[in-house]
Amino acid sequence: TDGKSTSSDDASPMSSSSDEGDSNSNEGDWPRSRSAFNVGLHASMGLKESEHAHLTFDRWAQLTGKAPKVESQGFPLLLSDQARTCKAPVFHTWRIWIVLVAVGLATGVVAAVVDQGLEIMFKLRMDVNSWVVASVGPGVGGLFLQYLAFCAMAMLLAGVSGWLVCFHAPLAAGSGIPEIKCFLNGIVLSRVVSKVTLIAKVVGIIFSVSAGLPVGKEGPMIHSGAVVAGLLSKMTIDLRNAGKREQPLSLNSERCDMIAAGATAGVAAAFGAPMGACLFAIEEGTSHMSPRILLKLFVAAAASALMARFALALAREPGDVGRSMVLGTSVPVFLTRFPNMDYAIWEFPIFMLIGAFGGLLGGLFNNLNKMLTLKRQVWMPAPQFDERGRVKIQRRDVLRFAEVLFVTFVITSLHFWMPMVRIMSSSGDVDVGGQNLTEGQNGTKLARTIEELTPTQKLFWDTGTAALRNLLKDSEDFHPWMLCSFCVMHFFTTCWTYGLGVPSGLFVPSLLMGAAFGRLVGQAMQLTGWAVATPGIYALVGATAMLAGAARITISLAMILMEVTGEAGFSLPIFVTVMVARWVGNLFGRGIYDLHIIELKRVPLLEHDPEDVMIKMRVHQVMATDVVSFQEVESCGEIHQKLMDCTHNGFPVVRDGRVVGSIARDILHYLLNNGDSYGVFDTPKRLVPFRPMHGTLARKHPGLAPLSPAIAGKALDLKPYLSKDFHSMLDSSCLFSCYNVFRQLGLRHLFVVSEDTGELCGVITRTKIVASELC
Repeated sequence: TDGKSTSSDDASPMSSSSDEGDSNSNEGDWPRSRSAFNVGLHASMGLKESEHAHLTFDRWAQLTGKAPKVESQGFPLLLSDQARTCKAPVFHTWRIWIVLVAVGLATGVVAAVVDQGLEIMFKLRMDVNSWVVASVGPGVGGLFLQYLAFCAMAMLLAGVSGWLVCFHAPLAAGSGIPEIKCFLNGIVLSRVVSKVTLIAKVVGIIFSVSAGLPVGKEGPMIHSGAVVAGLLSKMTIDLRNAGKREQPLSLNSERCDMIAAGATAGVAAAFGAPMGACLFAIEEGTSHMSPRILLKLFVAAAASALMARFALALAREPGDVGRSMVLGTSVPVFLTRFPNMDYAIWEFPIFMLIGAFGGLLGGLFNNLNKMLTLKRQVWMPAPQFDERGRVKIQRRDVLRFAEVLFVTFVITSLHFWMPMVRIMSSSGDVDVGGQNLTEGQNGTKLARTIEELTPTQKLFWDTGTAALRNLLKDSEDFHPWMLCSFCVMHFFTTCWTYGLGVPSGLFVPSLLMGAAFGRLVGQAMQLTGWAVATPGIYALVGATAMLAGAARITISLAMILMEVTGEAGFSLPIFVTVMVARWVGNLFGRGIYDLHIIELKRVPLLEHDPEDVMIKMRVHQVMATDVVSFQEVESCGEIHQKLMDCTHNGFPVVRDGRVVGSIARDILHYLLNNGDSYGVFDTPKRLVPFRPMHGTLARKHPGLAPLSPAIAGKALDLKPYLSKDFHSMLDSSCLFSCYNVFRQLGLRHLFVVSEDTGELCGVITRTKIVASELC
């Protein structure tokens, strides 16, 4: 990502599959105890009794061979004597604030383009439907022709989105939030931050939402903001190199902060909620938070929210410049303003029950989606890429595209016939916006435009944001059985769609199904005469409960909803609802994003808390012992041979068995490839200038060139280039503390020294401390 090619696995003592992999870990509130089934499974795989309690990702990868390769990165500042000779800043200077504002403005423009594009395409789809309604004849025949045109238009739009994802940018599928969360956790997934992914994400979400699929545009906006930030970060690196200026020493950390700011800007642009966006980045995104990062997030979020409001106001009032300068509530996802948000104390238990039901539904949703995704992985494995990064189109990719068309056809059929069956089955004296079947057969036109549907029937045809906004209104009265059928149908179709080969967010679909349930409860409470809160308030509580139950988002969700609705006085019921929904949902497994990261994509994510079993374990029980190390002065031939024989990316430098520093593979590659031109091997030896080396390594990983025989016998002094700012721990240290140190410092590898001799005896890497669940 960011223009850097991926290299091999992540740390020095690892085998080629050990530190990288797309595998399992443990997130948040997952169950701490291993079941008897897992213990039996461990025994069947030949594991020792001591390994039953804590099976590491690395061990699991060696036993199963199922771990795809991913790249991880570290964030600490590792300085060498060479780096101290330069005048490079530790962080970006004041210019970084210009870049952050640019990230926010660009993300706001992208959000406005998505929103306006979606409106245009959806209006085009409804205009085509209106033209068909005006053209067809009366009776069932005309209705069937309308149905065919309705499905064809939806499949055409979804086909464009699926074609972009399945054949050009597979990582543009889904919301993109799991991938961005992995990146901010220190795991680099190639092609997540690229121009092709951005184009496919932006165009694809416009077509998939306008096709009527139960997907949201908010998650893809978050991913798009992160991609915009990644591309601008790469542009900043290139400009500094072109101007022959020093790159900041903490480049990895700065790049991570930039992408976190882009993701935050995406949330702010989607909802017009900069404070909620910052809390979302803290809660779900950044693993290494500090006040410095928080300020960057807020600058990008504020700029993004401002630009989104301005661009949408300008687009919606193009002929009135004065009117277009009034920003107001023009954001991609604006819900509604509630004239009255009063509630009674006795309604608190009802809100809590709605939260519990939201957690129950969220847990059911996640587990159903997990089973479906596992089936998809069997029938349609991950795509393969050629050397130029393009998809090798195979049967799996065609099947994935065919699934997009089939799912679109089925869901569109349901969306079409649910209101039409109601229209045809209604008696003539009941005003539901339609006629019965007998009247249709006698010459009355049955085909309908969206304007001729009742508010309840419009839920099936409208976009998710518009339907959600209608459910929150107090002035509407929704037919209870139609509303119940919509809630059930939307639950299963959303579960079926999430993971499809199209860009698909989960925010609005989850809010919509929860709002439908909450509206049902609210209308029922109105009939009892006990309710003080309006049905729209109950719909808001239900929406909150469903999203919190599925995604386990709490503080940021509450803040976003308060900013979107403009009401802070209703904060207490929202807080109670999200917490109850999260607690109940945790009883049934992980949230949807962590589930896809850990259990389905099997990425070794470093979660907030280590396992309880780690308190009883020592570092030497999981550390890698086959350490590849270098002496302070070593021959080029030996260095080259060690690099050829392993795929590690970090190496300890030792003196008499004791660690005196660490050095990265990229630096060794650069020294072997270019050292002769700088006189590194001459006598007296010269020092490679820091700026050209650091600038080159900032853009890409250099490959290892063949070593000439004339250089192979020469000695390379590593002392000026190694970093003495490494981190180490005793082999008898508690693994629980080791995990916390590793995660909180954002390390890539941690050296282990013997308590008895003080000599290097092992290395800890990400996959050595991340636990693996065998599913």
